[in-house]
Amino acid sequence: MSSTPTVTTSLPSAGLPAARDMAARDMMDATAFRRQMDEVVARIPMHAIRSVLDAVEGAPSPNGERARHLRDALVDHFNRLRPMKARRLFTSLFEPFLVDDPILYRSPESVPALIQRVDMGGIWTALTRYAFPGLAAEVQSRLDAMAREAMLDAVLASPDAMVMRELMRKEALDFLYTMVGDRKLTDRFLALANEEAHHDARLRTQYLGRKAPIDSDLLGFVRALLEHNEVLVPLTERMRRDIEDMQGAGDPRSAEVDCQSALMVGFVRRVRDLGLPFRDQSQVLAWFAPLYGLNVKRRYDVFLRHVREHGGPAVRESHPLLRALLCHFNAACTTIREVVDGMFGDMDIQDGGVLSAPAPTRALLHEAVERFDRALTALSGTGFLASRSTGPALRAELAAVSRELTGTVMPALAARLQAAMNARHAPVPDHEDIVWLLELVWRWGRYLGNAGYANPELKSLRLYAVETGRLAFIQAMKAEPQEKPAHRMAHMLRIRRLMAAMGETVDGWISPVSQGLHRVVFRYLEDVEKIADDEWAVIDAFVASVRSELSRSRNWQSADFVDILRLHEGRRRGEG
Repeated sequence: MSSTPTVTTSLPSAGLPAARDMAARDMMDATAFRRQMDEVVARIPMHAIRSVLDAVEGAPSPNGERARHLRDALVDHFNRLRPMKARRLFTSLFEPFLVDDPILYRSPESVPALIQRVDMGGIWTALTRYAFPGLAAEVQSRLDAMAREAMLDAVLASPDAMVMRELMRKEALDFLYTMVGDRKLTDRFLALANEEAHHDARLRTQYLGRKAPIDSDLLGFVRALLEHNEVLVPLTERMRRDIEDMQGAGDPRSAEVDCQSALMVGFVRRVRDLGLPFRDQSQVLAWFAPLYGLNVKRRYDVFLRHVREHGGPAVRESHPLLRALLCHFNAACTTIREVVDGMFGDMDIQDGGVLSAPAPTRALLHEAVERFDRALTALSGTGFLASRSTGPALRAELAAVSRELTGTVMPALAARLQAAMNARHAPVPDHEDIVWLLELVWRWGRYLGNAGYANPELKSLRLYAVETGRLAFIQAMKAEPQEKPAHRMAHMLRIRRLMAAMGETVDGWISPVSQGLHRVVFRYLEDVEKIADDEWAVIDAFVASVRSELSRSRNWQSADFVDILRLHEGRRRGEG
């Protein structure tokens, strides 16, 4: 009996396609969710990413997969914006000493004991070209790998990163010492470093012409910080904390200056106790503490006290303390000139142009004028402004700054000021810029006057502005029958604000017999539900003039005046 072999055919399971479809859908869902998380994370401010990540990692999430996607998106976004990981690791050696000061970009020479972030970036670029290109590439590769799963801050603080940083520190220090004897290599190194630093600086500030160079003195300070990094970093961190604690103690300003000056003396002694390199008083390291207070904390008052009481007679033109202060002063003067020239260079105010001062320009010029005053006060307090050796150069800078004020700023301001005051129906487009510039010019002129450079042109501008404002305010009080009271009030408030920018008031121009102003005030008191503070100031000034008029004469309008007084008292009681 023959048997027919049975062929068993293996049929595909009906569940496999369904499983594959489900896996594909899960993958698509995960991809879509990750894309959504990337979009959400991109809208989170950088300063908030760490706190969000801590909340994600600390929360007992019921959906671990989604929490993981969110965490990965946060880490990727944070690390993606910091691609230069090796540079960040190396520059962390200098973190307590680094500043980003656009005004000091314009110093005529490198500021003693100051390292700008852009300068450190330029030095890093040159080091990776000439000192350790292979090591830098290897460190970058390893940090990239380590940062795939962790926040970059945690990666850079890890033991492996510290080992790599120490290797780079030693290589950089050895190279900088070797480079001292090679003039051609030094020139190539400085050329590359300065080119990179200048490029970065132009991206960070406006109207930058020449930048303070990276020179041999700055490289010497960097070399000293690399060599003594282990002792200087903790000391600097301690000094920073002590200064901040004193600033937050709420003591009077004079007491705070006394305390910080004494603190500087203590840190100077502690620095000099570190050894011979820190005891040569002609070198920057010996004065590291007060220079830190000046360059990083910008405490000109504490610096002045330290120089006067503890600097000694050796503080002359070549002394690091005086050189640093002169750099600050010259940088502030140069910033003022460059910003004014750049800001007004393309404006033709006389032919109908308007002012244009974006927020970054305002902030830069405001800071430059403030630093000009503080540096000038410090130079005057130390006697360098009156010195025969340093005084002439300082007075030349003062004259140049004064010329910028009188020759460029004031003519444009006078033209726009008249237009702003006479704008009856709507403010001129640059009204806010005019108010800002008025305040700045008067503060600027006051600082020059304190230094003995009182400006007669500024006094003439003030008289012109006050008279123009008076005539414009008289016209603003005249309300036509078809005009809305709010329009008249707005015009008066614009003039009032312009006068306040110069420290003047419009109260003396408010007349109790002005029919237009009487109607405006009456309508405001009777019909306007919410009266702003500046509107109340005009109303109160008018009511005060009415009271004064009634106290000295029997005016034919006395009934109207009494009505206004009663209405005003009723509104004030209601507001109170």
